[in-house]
Amino acid sequence: MSKISHRRALLLAAIVPALLVAGCSAGNNTQAMKGAANAPTDMDSMSPEESGMESPETTETGEASPSETGAGGEAQTAVQGFFTALKSGNLDQVVGSFSDDAMVAVNGQATAEGSSAIRTLFQKQLQGNGMGQATHKIEESRPLGDEDASVFATSKQGNDNFRELFVLMKDGGAWKISQFMSNKGA
Repeated sequence: MSKISHRRALLLAAIVPALLVAGCSAGNNTQAMKGAANAPTDMDSMSPEESGMESPETTETGEASPSETGAGGEAQTAVQGFFTALKSGNLDQVVGSFSDDAMVAVNGQATAEGSSAIRTLFQKQLQGNGMGQATHKIEESRPLGDEDASVFATSKQGNDNFRELFVLMKDGGAWKISQFMSNKGA
């Protein structure tokens, strides 16, 4: 296993369980988000400072707010660039958002690995699929050190809602998507 693949595997093992719990329990008042060992509290009425959690900083269009800085903010900006390329239908920019050895798992499609497979996947996605009318919102970005980050986003295309997880890494000084997973939300 290459050093990069090993690093990605460790990152995914660390962040996917937490994001799955967050995504599964978002919008309801479950004990999973609060921790089973703690007494129940009403987190929804607490400010981010009181709860010890950071609130995501996005604008209505999902763009990074000016106050978002560091690895999380830079990664968030890279994901916003990917969404802009999708909306404009610019296949070269879409593919350029990914690292050369990236992996993409999109709901209902075979997993695409590498630039050529990612190009083929998004070429099919962009052909008459109404992606120009899709809306995207970055929900949360988290730095995972100085050179890695994760971004969780939601998108709406027609009547379908999607949940999207991006793992990004610095590649030659620029933030690139190294793994992207998208599935339909309930």
